[in-house]
Amino acid sequence: MNAIWIDSPSDAMNIAAAFRLSAEIPSGGAPVIRVAAADFYRLWIDGRLAAHGPARAAHGFARVDEIHIPPGRRATIFAEVQSVRVPCFDGVDQPPFFAAEVVAGDGSLVASSSDFEAWRDETLVQRVRRYSYQRGFVESRRVATDPAAFRAGGAAPEGWRRATAVPCALPRLLPRSTSLPALSFHDAGAPVAEGPIAFDMAAEPPALRSVTLAGTPGFRAFAPSEWEDDSARDAARLVWDAASGEKPSAGGADDKRSGAPRAALYNFGRTITGFISLRVRAGGPAGATILALYDEIRAPENAKFPVDPFRAGWSRVLKWRLAPGAHDLLSFHPASVRFAAIAVIEGAAEIERVGLVDFENPDKDRAALPPTGDATLDAIVRAARETFAQNSVDLLTDCPSRERAGWLFDSMFTGRSEALFTGRNTAERDFLENYALCPEFPTLPRGMLPMCYPSEVVLGEFLPNWTLWWILELAQYRARTGDDSIVEASRSKIPPLLDWFAALENSDGLVENEPGWVFVEWSACNDKDHVSGVNFPTNFLYAAALEAAAKLLGRRDLAEKGAAVRATAARLSWNGQWFEDNAVRDDAGVLRLQGHVTETGQYYAFYFGAATPQTNQALWETLREKFGPARDASRVFPSISPSNAIPGAFMRLELLLRHGHPGQVLDECRGFFAPMAALTGTLWEHLGAKASMDHGFASSAAWLIHRALSSPAATPQ
Repeated sequence: MNAIWIDSPSDAMNIAAAFRLSAEIPSGGAPVIRVAAADFYRLWIDGRLAAHGPARAAHGFARVDEIHIPPGRRATIFAEVQSVRVPCFDGVDQPPFFAAEVVAGDGSLVASSSDFEAWRDETLVQRVRRYSYQRGFVESRRVATDPAAFRAGGAAPEGWRRATAVPCALPRLLPRSTSLPALSFHDAGAPVAEGPIAFDMAAEPPALRSVTLAGTPGFRAFAPSEWEDDSARDAARLVWDAASGEKPSAGGADDKRSGAPRAALYNFGRTITGFISLRVRAGGPAGATILALYDEIRAPENAKFPVDPFRAGWSRVLKWRLAPGAHDLLSFHPASVRFAAIAVIEGAAEIERVGLVDFENPDKDRAALPPTGDATLDAIVRAARETFAQNSVDLLTDCPSRERAGWLFDSMFTGRSEALFTGRNTAERDFLENYALCPEFPTLPRGMLPMCYPSEVVLGEFLPNWTLWWILELAQYRARTGDDSIVEASRSKIPPLLDWFAALENSDGLVENEPGWVFVEWSACNDKDHVSGVNFPTNFLYAAALEAAAKLLGRRDLAEKGAAVRATAARLSWNGQWFEDNAVRDDAGVLRLQGHVTETGQYYAFYFGAATPQTNQALWETLREKFGPARDASRVFPSISPSNAIPGAFMRLELLLRHGHPGQVLDECRGFFAPMAALTGTLWEHLGAKASMDHGFASSAAWLIHRALSSPAATPQ
């Protein structure tokens, strides 16, 4: 397999290219095209969308997709490739390339990369703002002619400049373990509201860090002064009287083609991750400019527009400048959408169809699960299944929207979901293999792993606690699958990581003054004054990681050390009623408890064996009976900061399951997750409606439900 790219600088940001081949495919067998590319590609065969990839891999590696081609005919293969070329969370920063082989059913080579013709895709507006701090760029395009005929073998339309294909370096190749997405189409149907729009020309988008950090060393982006276009500013200026949700009197088709600015709101019924698809007829002498604004939830009733594309800090806006004529538009990068507002802000256009091409794991139904016998629990399991599918396309991700990043910690719990829904762990395998192949980063302390991967270490940020969960996940993965090969490939990374933690141990053997982003949970647990000094939840986790490492490495000394860390942390954190979050040294150098008590701090102690219902009976009964989704934290133990979803609520549910309360698990799953399933059809990062509302970790709610139902004490209510 050989690689090519177009004759453009390999370090240029936000470049798109196209490669086309017409080839006679021999009869017989099952011919395929094998594709690898950086950073992202989509493949069309005879004008039909056939694949979107690749599966992501570690630095210096690339995974190969195999797409079937109909035999016994001449086929036109068209690949679009986009190079982001910035440090981000959803892939490695690498030189662009395209590599392909067409292989006949008998295994003979029909064509290779060097046989493809090449074009530079100049319909993509290159110099634009970043989509988010964690991902690449917003998508803005200038389209003169629909490229469908070009993809099927016709002449190149305006905006596609002929380029020279030049050989380039090919990373080491790896197979893809996960199945290719099916790319099914979801029609949004008729709009739920539509009407005229106005513009607040003084309005500006929020000052997002993806913009304010431009020019900072280690963060690549175009500065605002370099932008050719700013779709986010266009979106921020939109005002719509129909935002109340009532469908106004909207006139006929002639009114819609009149050139007056208009918008229509579409509701997909649940959150779906994929590519926004529009069929548009742009009229008039100048065509039209169209925006697509989208989100997982609808904006508040008093908002000036029904969709807030900047909610939670990233820019969910697509923009097309269209010449007159019919256009079938398909966004290139995946988005998470329940509500989409399509606004014609210049010129005249009729929106003939709005839909989504989904981008998810097609094996989500591979393992047949029996119904729970309870409508609410069934709805939660369906939401968990959709959440899993959208976060396991090629590896296990946190969310398919803001980041699309393969985060540690989240992955251990999503791995349970994968085993439940698919009966295997292929996405988790590739996720862990990427970590096994991960190089040392000069911007990280020696031995430290990146918090999410494949990615770059943006601005030197690292999260040491998540690497301890990585050790736990390796042990769980081996127990789930019996596959020791990933553990073998990862084993050499464990001792240097533990050495880094050992260097932080104080005279009591506990980790103290841990650098980096010390993450315990999205709650008061994570406040700086809770994690400073000796953080006890971290040390409970450290003890468990040492014991897991002992099994993975065959080292009894690590097990003994883990037991000692757990016992010491339990003794020093206990105030006679609660486990406190941390202790800090006073002026005399003596460790003092700080009086910080959180609900999740208690769960860390029980989850990692520092406490049990027998050793701390009163505390356990208080937690079991007085806490949970029904607790009013303003009245019931108001001094104890409540848990959030990740991981407090899930720790609680798993503890109830471990200690013989499956019925309570089912009741509390209804309390925690039923509102999520009802609002978005997915499960969320937080217990409240904010940030990511489609978070891979949360799909493990289904694992909890089915474990609880399999217990003889469980009775659905």
